[in-house]
Amino acid sequence: MILTKQNKKPMPSLCYLILMALTLTHYAHSAETESLPEGLFVKPERCVALRQGQICYQEVTFNWWQLQKGNYCLFNLSTKQTLKCWKNSNQGIFHLDFQSTQSTDFILRAQDQDIEFSKARITVSWVFKSSKRPKSSWKLF
Repeated sequence: MILTKQNKKPMPSLCYLILMALTLTHYAHSAETESLPEGLFVKPERCVALRQGQICYQEVTFNWWQLQKGNYCLFNLSTKQTLKCWKNSNQGIFHLDFQSTQSTDFILRAQDQDIEFSKARITVSWVFKSSKRPKSSWKLF
């Protein structure tokens, strides 16, 4: 402890303050991780195209967390494609360049098994609906 000249009260040392800050950060992170619900989460959840039927392009981020460590895979249900697998893990992050004309479901499942743990959906919407009649290049006045 360091004594200050003005009030002669002990002042904590810099090392002590740093140690306390690191300890509090660790406990805050542990409590935050333990309170997270298990599941698969995607951000953003919606992709907006200009017109109905157009491909929607967007970068999305998947986050997942499970209580037990294991071998997990992120799977695209529309294309039946495995996007990424994690070994001996209970959490993960994956970035995807999403490109689709329709809403798509994704699941987190055990590797080499059909056990589904969590599901997430990217909803494709549009600003303008396409008209049912084709546009004519001729105009009559």
